[in-house]
Amino acid sequence: MVLNLSREQIENFISKIDFKKGNGLVPAIIQDESTEEVLMQAYMNEETLRLTLKTGKTHFWSRTRKKVWLKGEESGHHSLVQNAITDCDDDALVFKVQQIGPICHTGKKSCFHNPVTKIEEKVPNARILERIYELIKERRDGSYEKSYVKGLIKKGESAILDKIGEEAAELMLATKEEPESRVISEAADLIFHIMIVLASKKIELKEIFKEFDERHKAKTVSKKE
Repeated sequence: MVLNLSREQIENFISKIDFKKGNGLVPAIIQDESTEEVLMQAYMNEETLRLTLKTGKTHFWSRTRKKVWLKGEESGHHSLVQNAITDCDDDALVFKVQQIGPICHTGKKSCFHNPVTKIEEKVPNARILERIYELIKERRDGSYEKSYVKGLIKKGESAILDKIGEEAAELMLATKEEPESRVISEAADLIFHIMIVLASKKIELKEIFKEFDERHKAKTVSKKE
């Protein structure tokens, strides 16, 4: 869920930060909330930190251009802030984000992609759903009118449910007649559209996780008893 702070919370957080040590700037490390991978590092001043906390999208101060820049302003590859953390001296920041698209100007998912020894690439896990869901919400609330998600939600509940029914039917047919790759593809389509209906109802994905957790606990407790 994108960080949503009151004006008072924003100002209280900013008041703790020691900008003097870095001549008005503090380093800001951007970390993927889902994978914990470090994505990039840049600098913030008081203005860009305030913009970041207010909008939920990372803003930085360019030391070369001497201006404010919004990450993803041109590419649309925004970093959606989930949390902000200070270090022990309050002179450096870590932002936990859900990243839309690659963060590096090279097209890599992280700016830190030159290890001294080879790193095994991590296999995506269920937390990718959180990232996709944040993107769905961003499209729902954004101004990009050509967005498939925004267009479907604007058509209304019936249109979304029709699409879910269509995708469910395609999954059933694929399960009976198609290869495994097709089943996987159709299952992904169905899950994606289920997340769209949740976003249209403004139900957080974590509520579904909680429901699964409660059911699991109830089943395991009853078995032990």
